[in-house]
Amino acid sequence: MMELATTLLAVLGLFSNSVFAAPAAAPNPDIGISIGIDFTPDSALPLLKLPYATYRAADFDTLNDLYVFKNIRFAAPPTGPLRWAKPAPPIKQDGIQTGNVGYQCMQAVPEYLKVAYPIITIEPQSEDCLFLDVYVPAAAIKGQAKNLPVMFWVYGGGYVLGSKNFFIYNGTPLMKSAQNQMIFVAPNYRMGAYGFLAGPTVEKEGVPNAGLWDQRAALEWVQEYIGLVGGDKNSVTAMGESAGAGSLTHHLVAYGGTVDPLFKRAILQSPAWLPQYDGGRLETQYASFAERAGCAGKGLACLRGQLTDTIDKASRGVISAQPYGEFGFGPAVDNSFIKDLPSLEFAKGNYWKNLDGVMVGHTSNEGFLFTTTSPTSNDDVMKVVTRTFMNATQPTINKIMDIYPKPGLFRKYLTNFLRSADLIGQYVITCNTRFIAEAYSGKAWSYQFSVIPGIHAMDLIFTFWQRGINLGPIELDFSIDFLTSKNLATGWQSYLTSFTRSGNPNTYREKGGLPATSEWSKATIGSEVYALDMDLLGFRMKNDPDTDAARCNFWKSGVWTGRS
Repeated sequence: MMELATTLLAVLGLFSNSVFAAPAAAPNPDIGISIGIDFTPDSALPLLKLPYATYRAADFDTLNDLYVFKNIRFAAPPTGPLRWAKPAPPIKQDGIQTGNVGYQCMQAVPEYLKVAYPIITIEPQSEDCLFLDVYVPAAAIKGQAKNLPVMFWVYGGGYVLGSKNFFIYNGTPLMKSAQNQMIFVAPNYRMGAYGFLAGPTVEKEGVPNAGLWDQRAALEWVQEYIGLVGGDKNSVTAMGESAGAGSLTHHLVAYGGTVDPLFKRAILQSPAWLPQYDGGRLETQYASFAERAGCAGKGLACLRGQLTDTIDKASRGVISAQPYGEFGFGPAVDNSFIKDLPSLEFAKGNYWKNLDGVMVGHTSNEGFLFTTTSPTSNDDVMKVVTRTFMNATQPTINKIMDIYPKPGLFRKYLTNFLRSADLIGQYVITCNTRFIAEAYSGKAWSYQFSVIPGIHAMDLIFTFWQRGINLGPIELDFSIDFLTSKNLATGWQSYLTSFTRSGNPNTYREKGGLPATSEWSKATIGSEVYALDMDLLGFRMKNDPDTDAARCNFWKSGVWTGRS
């Protein structure tokens, strides 16, 4: 969930000296035209004609032979009366839209991440932010390729920050990895109080989990229109990391798993969420937000009438006050769309079972970024556990302390920091990967990303790796061919795109790289999950110690919720 800040620091530390090639003119447009695509004499860039607007491609990448359509609206601006409502159909627009109008959704960070706020707000923010980008091979635009599979990317950011345009989220390297045999789509979605305000008042007067509904609206857009650019709506692979993967997991349990999530395969990288299930706590958070916005006791009607600046200040106020490692808002049990926590829904069999396959995994030290160094004594750890699991009985609290025992020189943990990091990492992320692999047994591929230091979001660098990265005014270049043409990152990307193209990460995996890829076996579930391990030396299969059955089964039991 801290990926936006930590990935930036990681990239700045790993790479130097770079430049993107500027887009060149498109090829001769005298080609066969697909339905929905047209060219005009005054521009070599194609038009995508939709029922509500016409969009001109923003770029043609001659090197990679693909077009990029930027900032296509997939829903109406969620402002005023559309706050805390399901996304409405996109507004009709006359003329040709060039993609130069588009914003990231409203951002916020907790106090412990405030140093990153200037970096993540370089892109203009607005409530009017429900846009998506589409990367399409030129062959599909020319009508020479049809029914291409779709990779649908959902970014992370703790459900309070993030954007489809965050510097490293570029679909080009993945399109290159797929040899242009797919289409890449990336939407925005509402975050913070705008996207995840919940509790009884919101359930009664609006729609909780609005951010999840935005994601579904973008998936509906793909179902409706991706065929116009040569895509196959029946071959969508949804991919996300952290809050993105956590969001997609919630779609799998939507309405108790009875509705099609609108994707056939899923790639879930570090699926993360801090469980929010207590209506009383959610209502308390709502009341705090409403008071900060000047609407105490006045309901959503008042909040919908407030200025954006007022709502933004209130959302940031709630988020900034969160304890270390927490973000405040996120997917919540709303007794309708999300009937219960995903871990409990998986345990009860209430999830969408018709996925063709799933790739799911985590980094080797997930909990480090969410753990403060302040719990130095056993009493400190007890206080954190009691605060986090305030509905749990004392015997349950004691059980948690036993499962994650006191540190010592010859014990499981050397320090209380390592103890707390293991607890948080398993509770929030790594055990989720076991639950998902169990649910989709026989069609799941599990992995652990162990490249040092293995912190949360480190795998994003490898997922979106390319020779050139723009960091606002900073341009980085690392184009030493014998080191960069086929490497650990391109090997990893080939697993992702092979799975998108074929439903199997091995079918089109890269060959001849250094280090080389290896055959990725399906997950087997025992006391630990048999998974692909990725470290600096390459890829190999092993049992994943972070998916220990005894501890994960405790989290799957739900006893810590205080309900049983």
